[in-house]
Amino acid sequence: MKKALQWTRGERIARWSVLAGVGVLAIVTLVVTLVETGPLELATGTDLVLPIGKLKTNKLFVFRYHLNASAAVPLVVQRVPDGTIRVAFAACRPCLKSGSYESSGKVMCGHCRHVMKLPGPGSEIPTGKNCALPRLEYGVEGTQLVVRAATIQSEFERQFVARP
Repeated sequence: MKKALQWTRGERIARWSVLAGVGVLAIVTLVVTLVETGPLELATGTDLVLPIGKLKTNKLFVFRYHLNASAAVPLVVQRVPDGTIRVAFAACRPCLKSGSYESSGKVMCGHCRHVMKLPGPGSEIPTGKNCALPRLEYGVEGTQLVVRAATIQSEFERQFVARP
């Protein structure tokens, strides 16, 4: 019959310490991965520049563009399965003050809790009260998607401030 392996007290403490350290590291890594860091902040006058290679299908990128010192508007960028890139304000016109939030890669209206569809390039927003996201024009410069700050400012004025 084989003799059982005998560890000294110091060896047992060392092995349990390593095991506990690995467990703590795994838990910390999981928590850091799951914690939402929030949208990236863009200062007034800053262009939104995003590498096209970073755009994965159906992954939603959320940004907060500061219109001035006291007001910011959320923006979203997403590549859809057909390869089209969609860029829009992440707020519907009737519910701007209620805000929006992301749920499973979709933009949800903070007021009515409906999924808001990102408009495609060249599409117009239906008139009236609806939860349609106002689109933003963008350009591609080399391998970068670029939304100019002037475009963000002027479209915000047109879509949210100057509308009837």
